[in-house]
Amino acid sequence: MWRCTRHWPGAVASSGRGGRKGLSSLGPAWLAAGLFAVATLLLFAEFIFSDKMLYGADTLGLGYMIRAEFAERLAAGEFPLWGTRLLGGIPWVESIAAGDSLHPASLLYFLFEPYRALGWKLVLHVFAAGLGMYGWCRSLGLAPAAAVAGGLAWLLAPAMVTQALPGGDGKLMVAAATPFVFWAADAVTRHPSAPRMAGMAGSVAVVCLTTHFQTAYFLFLSAGVYALARAAWAARWSSARRPAVRGVGAFALASVLGAGVAAVQLLPAASYVTEFSRRTATTVEADAAAAREYSGSWSLHPEEAAGLVVPEFVGASSGDSDWARGTYWGRNPFKLNHEYAGVVVLAVGVFALFAKRRRELRWFLASMSAVWLLYALGPHALVWRAAYELLPGISLFRAPSLSAFLVSFGATTLFALGADDLCRDRPSPGAFLRERRGVAVVAFAGGLLALLLLHAAGGLAPAWTALLRPGIDGRSLAALENASSHIATGLGLAVLLASLAAASAWAARNGLAKPRAAVAALAVLAAADLARVDRAFITTLDFHAWARPDANARFLQERLGDGAPFRVAEMNEGDQSVTLAMFGIDLLGGHHPNDLASYRKLLGLQASQERGAHTRHPNILRMANVKYLIWPDERAGGPPFEGAERLSAAPTASGQAGVYAFPGLDRAWVVGAAPAMEDDRALARILSRDFDPAREAILADGAPVEAGDVAGSVEWILAEPARRRLRVESDGPGLLVVSENWLPGWTAEVGGRPAPVRRANIAFQAVELPGAGVHDVELRYGAPAVRSALKVTAASVAALLLLLAAPWAGRLRPRSRRSPPA
Repeated sequence: MWRCTRHWPGAVASSGRGGRKGLSSLGPAWLAAGLFAVATLLLFAEFIFSDKMLYGADTLGLGYMIRAEFAERLAAGEFPLWGTRLLGGIPWVESIAAGDSLHPASLLYFLFEPYRALGWKLVLHVFAAGLGMYGWCRSLGLAPAAAVAGGLAWLLAPAMVTQALPGGDGKLMVAAATPFVFWAADAVTRHPSAPRMAGMAGSVAVVCLTTHFQTAYFLFLSAGVYALARAAWAARWSSARRPAVRGVGAFALASVLGAGVAAVQLLPAASYVTEFSRRTATTVEADAAAAREYSGSWSLHPEEAAGLVVPEFVGASSGDSDWARGTYWGRNPFKLNHEYAGVVVLAVGVFALFAKRRRELRWFLASMSAVWLLYALGPHALVWRAAYELLPGISLFRAPSLSAFLVSFGATTLFALGADDLCRDRPSPGAFLRERRGVAVVAFAGGLLALLLLHAAGGLAPAWTALLRPGIDGRSLAALENASSHIATGLGLAVLLASLAAASAWAARNGLAKPRAAVAALAVLAAADLARVDRAFITTLDFHAWARPDANARFLQERLGDGAPFRVAEMNEGDQSVTLAMFGIDLLGGHHPNDLASYRKLLGLQASQERGAHTRHPNILRMANVKYLIWPDERAGGPPFEGAERLSAAPTASGQAGVYAFPGLDRAWVVGAAPAMEDDRALARILSRDFDPAREAILADGAPVEAGDVAGSVEWILAEPARRRLRVESDGPGLLVVSENWLPGWTAEVGGRPAPVRRANIAFQAVELPGAGVHDVELRYGAPAVRSALKVTAASVAALLLLLAAPWAGRLRPRSRRSPPA
């Protein structure tokens, strides 16, 4: 029989006594890996066994385009520091342009086409999630059978897997890494050693490099609390306090080292996002009420909380199943993923919660899940408000619902503990209904049955809306009506599955089924239950049909490289579209989560609105180097301006669209007048009718330039994203204006001598020309914040390697020899 040892509440050992010997060999690591591989293959078979693209809403909206550019530039032997295709230019590492540029998963771009690499990245992380949960459960001392059941349940957890549909790859990757972080935290806290510290540091670094810092924050906070609790348990079980303190210290040092390894991504992003990106408008620069409202947006609501138990209850906006299509009646604008925890997982978790063995661990997991659920409810619960006021960094985040993966993680670990209880407890006929845990499982199933009967009687929806959703709008009521039959089906399935889970536990406790069979039954029930939800959020599309350039894109591609660079204003699909950028075309607009706030101000863009307030203004278009417009011919009823000649045309979903030439300025030009004024006055001046961007620029600060009328010409010698070389000829001193976003880190040389790069026209760059003549001007983006942080990363990696090498150094050290006796 398996028993707990005394040195810590989670460790167990096998005596191999009686009929339990088989449990020690059930589900060895290789068998678990094989089972997880099969489950992953079945889950993503439509993608794996095809040449299709794994669909993700944000993948189509930006993810593919930016990763394709990344892969293209890597293939050319360049790691990108600056990107030009969207929104006037964006720093690459600081803005987290491609998300996972520095993550080990980026190696997939060397093995697959980008559209396939994006899908394989998610597939491999889901598979790894199962392995991580298996390792975490084994580190807790759970029987292999229970660890396999837990690993399978986490591999299929909808809170992780369903992030595929919205394209939430960073969120999925952090969730997949969660059991590894807890496993490492448990190991280093229990028995500190150099290799275990290296493992903790490596797991922290990998999570940070996913660049989804919000979910990483939640994860690290939870793991830190666990490490403290783990040390407290160990100290209580042992009279010695020093080992517990040493374990917490090792955990803290390893975590700092892991952050140091990821410093090349962490430090530049933190500085950029809080100082220069569009996020400043809704966080550090917003008033208190607006900032709080922003941070609490996209929270869970009571309907979503109920959906953790019955997924059909809240539905979804768009999924590959009838119950998940047009059935979302919650309070957020839409729902493309699901936080369902699994009714079998929850039923067995309830069973585990009331067991006596390792009570501290069980209640910690239940408390963690409860706290994060309350946090996910945002303004509906005080937990989020307290965190917003007290915890540093929370005010920079929105969408409290993103913490829901930790709710499922705690529940899934409890599920594995419940399965382990069935493996370890001796059968006791009649004990199931005498135990609190047995009664709790039966009560759980009975509560679901009561809800099913209430819904069948037509009372559930009216009672819910009267108590928890008064004033529900017509759209939500229509969706609720559409979801009614699916809610009935979901409640029926929930009652059935909870009853079967209770029956499996009852049979094992009463000796009517072998523990191995009961655990296997629970694993199959949980897998079937979770997979049916996952499948509704996994779909593919024909990449080659989707990414085929139309006639307009081909026309514009043919003009790339014909002299100076140019931009295109997409006025048919909207200012957020990035479609043309897939084909190497620089766009006036586009979409990016961390683009520069100054450029958005210039364009009048707010949040993710379809059209900027100033993106049709001729002065803006001219100074932004727009040479072509994509114009909605049919919807607009004619050309964009009188005398415009259509150069190309292509059918679109919204009707015929044409390409029209626009007389925008070149990417760089010379002016002689440049007053200095603050941004609001500068914007008013730029939008005025008497402003001519070809003759005047407006500097953000410093001394004005008053050279009068200056004639000049610009020849492009080199036009790389982070390096530009121009030959400028002017008939007097003046200002070279470059239609590219200004950011600290851009440096210039004029005639080989350093010159400051000033901010002009709110967002763009300007370099002063000393006098008449021909000037060779070179502009470079050096990413100084990235280069400085890279030194921290290099030192941290060296320290990590030393930790890994420490055991080998000890083995190679020559042993001391005794002197022979005299």
